[in-house]
Amino acid sequence: MRTATFAALFTIAIILVASAHVCALQSNPPQAKSPQAVPAPAQAGGSQSDDPSKKLGAFLGKWETEGSFTSGQKTSTTLECRWSPQGSYLVCDQLVNMGGEHHQFTVYSYNIKAGNYSFTTLADPGAKPTTGGITIKGNLWTYDDSSFESNGKKTVIRVTNEFTDPKTEVFKVVTSEDNGATWKPMLQGVAHKIAD
Repeated sequence: MRTATFAALFTIAIILVASAHVCALQSNPPQAKSPQAVPAPAQAGGSQSDDPSKKLGAFLGKWETEGSFTSGQKTSTTLECRWSPQGSYLVCDQLVNMGGEHHQFTVYSYNIKAGNYSFTTLADPGAKPTTGGITIKGNLWTYDDSSFESNGKKTVIRVTNEFTDPKTEVFKVVTSEDNGATWKPMLQGVAHKIAD
């Protein structure tokens, strides 16, 4: 795989977490569904109200993230999340440092009728929005897989957040070139909550 621009992984992986974000796997990346390449943390344990949307409140506050690719390249972010004025959405503003500064804005929500979580991300001001879903099982958040094709070869990308405690989150980005039969690590890091 050839490494291309930060924006490609930002739009393919993220969020990233990883969002939205980070070093690409191809030279001319398509716009694809993507979470933050460097994903925001969530709460581990603790009680939540009966309202499933309140699980998103685990993102509230200010966070600092550090991660590294298997290639050795490093990335860091600062992230601040808060409720929208009417409390229906969680909005997160992120600054990603990797070969320059990149801005990302993500809105998280819960669809009460469908019973699922989703996100919409802008991976730099003026960029085309990307959207996707999130499955939450206990302390593990898994973003919907995304994929792209390059030179006739399909690569699938999966992003997860594992919340080890309310102020610490481990994120991973893995890729598969055999439709998910085997996965290779691409990016891993840790986020720490630094303020409410």
